[in-house]
Amino acid sequence: MDSKGSKLRWIASSLLAAASLLNAESLDSLLSALKRESLQLQHEKNLADSGQLEFSWVNPVTLGYTDSRSEQFDETQKRREFTVTVDQPIFKSGGIWYAVKYADASRNVGDLSIEAQRRQLIKQVVATLFNFRKNDYQIRKQKLLIENDRLDIERKKEQFLSGDLDSGFLDQAILKKNQDILNLYVLQDTRAQLHKQFRDLSDADPASIALPRLSLIKKERFLKNHIDLARQREAVTQKDYFNIMTWARYMPTVSLQASYVKPYENSYVFTGSRMTDMTDDYYTYGFRVTMPLDINSYYTIESTRVDYLNAKVQLSDRKREADNAYTAALKRLEVLDRMIALSKEDEKLYGSLVESTREKVEAGEMTEYDLKTMENSRTIRQLDQKIFDLDKQLVLLDLYEKSYVEPGNGEW
Repeated sequence: MDSKGSKLRWIASSLLAAASLLNAESLDSLLSALKRESLQLQHEKNLADSGQLEFSWVNPVTLGYTDSRSEQFDETQKRREFTVTVDQPIFKSGGIWYAVKYADASRNVGDLSIEAQRRQLIKQVVATLFNFRKNDYQIRKQKLLIENDRLDIERKKEQFLSGDLDSGFLDQAILKKNQDILNLYVLQDTRAQLHKQFRDLSDADPASIALPRLSLIKKERFLKNHIDLARQREAVTQKDYFNIMTWARYMPTVSLQASYVKPYENSYVFTGSRMTDMTDDYYTYGFRVTMPLDINSYYTIESTRVDYLNAKVQLSDRKREADNAYTAALKRLEVLDRMIALSKEDEKLYGSLVESTREKVEAGEMTEYDLKTMENSRTIRQLDQKIFDLDKQLVLLDLYEKSYVEPGNGEW
């Protein structure tokens, strides 16, 4: 971003785009009041800090008041006066200009850091909502698995009592049911943890928030609008300005010096047999040229230069990480698509088995246990598809957290 105004517009557009994704739910309403207040205070502090940096080159005007007595000579000498003193650099070999630019870049880095934090919090809220829904599907699936276990136990019990089945098979069926019940308890505990995580982040009711529907964004847009890359680019600019400021610190500085003195009435100085009146106002003014000769100047300048070069290296490294993150997301999405396709094939297969089993039940060749098992297995494959689809949404959410897109196109 080239200016503070464009940066703020960038952030505002980002927030509007995210709001449209969440079915008009305000982003701020997703976060708890305390987190909203904390983010706002961080913005205010960033503004104050950058303002302080912008005017750091301006020296304060010094006000002084003196009231003194001296017994150095034969008579008491009195001095009472009010002074205003200015000692202000007006030229620092470009350091003043780059101090202002450095403050602006620092403000942009701070704004983007806070915005990245906001987007991370929003992502955590939405991810928790996705996981809530996924947990619902997993619990329903687990209950169906337990029901199939019980049906299997009933079948094996009948076969065992009739002497057609070894007891070991019945024992394994009972153990599987118990393990599936334990897995259900784990899922129920996970749900409690998810509820706690959501309450830590938001004051809203998770049941009242409609889940967003994310789609894959193009790689070019993802990399172009990656918020971490934008922040690092601003950091490179910030380090560059600071490097120039450091260099200018050891160059000639021209300072304006001026003072105004207002002695009080009856102020005087007595020397020997003569008393001099000191009650008239007077001014002093002039300029000063300074240039520090510091043995550590080379190392200080070199340190800031290396810091700037390192920021550029980190930018290249962040670009590579962003590229790898997108590639990894594509591979993960591809695997999940295959898993969904397999579940659909299984659902179709179980659908045909349900019809065949129903016909055999009606013919007395199979039991209701067999039919119910097939129906449950078909429903389990349907739930698997929904679970895998939510896993895809979680993968896409990681991309959307980092990438800003123009509002009005249905994307975050």
